[in-house]
Formats: sequence, structure tokens, C-alpha cells
Amino acid sequence: MDKAKSIEEYMERIRVLDALEQQAMGLSRMLTTYTDRLQERLEQRVGIEEASEAVALGSIANLAAAVERSTQQKRALIGKCRQLDGEMQSVQPVAAKIQEIKQLLDVMEYRRRQQGA
Repeated sequence: MDKAKSIEEYMERIRVLDALEQQAMGLSRMLTTYTDRLQERLEQRVGIEEASEAVALGSIANLAAAVERSTQQKRALIGKCRQLDGEMQSVQPVAAKIQEIKQLLDVMEYRRRQQGA
């Protein structure tokens, strides 16, 4: 009977070991599934972050280019203003001469009217 009991205990241990092996395999499959899903999600997040970074860097580059163009346009405008200021200085004496001529014409017109009246 000891031998039968010993075989029964041995068979029971085999069943327990088989059950443990099955559970271990199930847990291993679950762990593999979870790690695969985690890897997929991490890869998706990395892709999203890379795309976000590219958009941000593109926006910064576009902003920098726009600021640079604006600065260049302002410098060009300042140059044109200086040029116009210089050109206006040569016009001022002409404007003064025109004003003198107008005053002389007004005086002549006034005298002509007095002589005709």
C-alpha cells in the first residue's frame, strides 16, 4: 500500500506541476501580450512626439524667417526715409524760391488792379 500511496502522491505532484506549468505558460503569454502592447503604444507616442517636435521646429524656423524678413524690410524702409530726407533738403530751397515768386506775383497782381481801378 505504501507503494500505491507513493504512486498516487507522485501522480498528484505531476498534476500539480503540470497545472503550474500551464499557469506559467499562460502568465508568460499574458506578459508577452502586455509588453507587445506597451511597445506599440510607446512607439506610437514616440512617433507623435517626433511629429510634434517637427511641427514646433518648423514653426520656430518660420517665425525666425518672418522676423528676419520684417527686420530687413524695416532697415530698407529706414534707408528710403534717409534717402527721401536727403532729397527733400534739395527741394526746400526750390520751395522757398517758389514762395518768393508767388509773393512777387501777388504784389504784381495787386499793383495791376490798383492801376486798373
